[in-house]
Amino acid sequence: MTNQNPEILFSIIIVNYNSGSLLKDCLTSIIDNLDEGYEIIIYDNASSDDSLRMVKTAFPADSRIRILEGNENLGFAKANNRAAGFATGKYLHFLNPDIVVNTNLVADYNLIAGDQSESVYVTSLTDEDGEPMKNRHIIPTLGNYFNCIFHKGKVAYWNIGASLIISRDSFHLICGWSEDYFLYAEDLDLFYTLYRNHIPVRYLDTKLLHIGKGTTRQFWTKSQRALTVELSFKKFYRKHGFPMEYYATRPILLVYVLFHEPAEFFLQVKTFIRASFIRTR
Repeated sequence: MTNQNPEILFSIIIVNYNSGSLLKDCLTSIIDNLDEGYEIIIYDNASSDDSLRMVKTAFPADSRIRILEGNENLGFAKANNRAAGFATGKYLHFLNPDIVVNTNLVADYNLIAGDQSESVYVTSLTDEDGEPMKNRHIIPTLGNYFNCIFHKGKVAYWNIGASLIISRDSFHLICGWSEDYFLYAEDLDLFYTLYRNHIPVRYLDTKLLHIGKGTTRQFWTKSQRALTVELSFKKFYRKHGFPMEYYATRPILLVYVLFHEPAEFFLQVKTFIRASFIRTR
């Protein structure tokens, strides 16, 4: 990794792929609300829209913004790892381009800067109506479901990777984002790895606006996205050596969906059946 710059405490890393005006809005919110002591590294996955042009036009001479233009779409994990290799801050803040930052993040940056522990920090997310989004999920292993029933204090969780902050040292320890995934489940894998390495997760007070699926909904149908998510989750079980747990734990999740998100139930059942017959690598 690049040597640390003592003047830069936070490296904000954003992976862009055809994010349109969302990327510019995200950068505007950062620059308008955060103090000095940060850099922004954008890794562009060979976008075909005008998102980079809008950024270059809006911020033509801002030395805090560095754009790395890829010649192919590497996916989320690999692009984040590439960008992290250019980061000079002590902490890496991985941020989706469909996030809008507010000034409350300054207090949490200060809290992190004064914290000597090797924790990973997660911000809460709200939707466009200001309603809290479900960000924390149970890591779906049989052992963890057992803990949900009998040892609630030992339950491990994963969080949506739309806004998380980790020290460079911890990021190096866990070998970065897993590049086994092109998109989806890489955040599940990351938090599972943190759990196995006994790195604690802390939840910050800041609530950031998340324009959910701001990019993918432009290119995929709902069923296409659902299948991509399902296959990535299936790969998670295979990667970590318990492939049969996929078939045991996903029905448990379907029961949860039936009672909490009934409108999604039939799509999820159909997707699970389709994914069961597709071999993941």
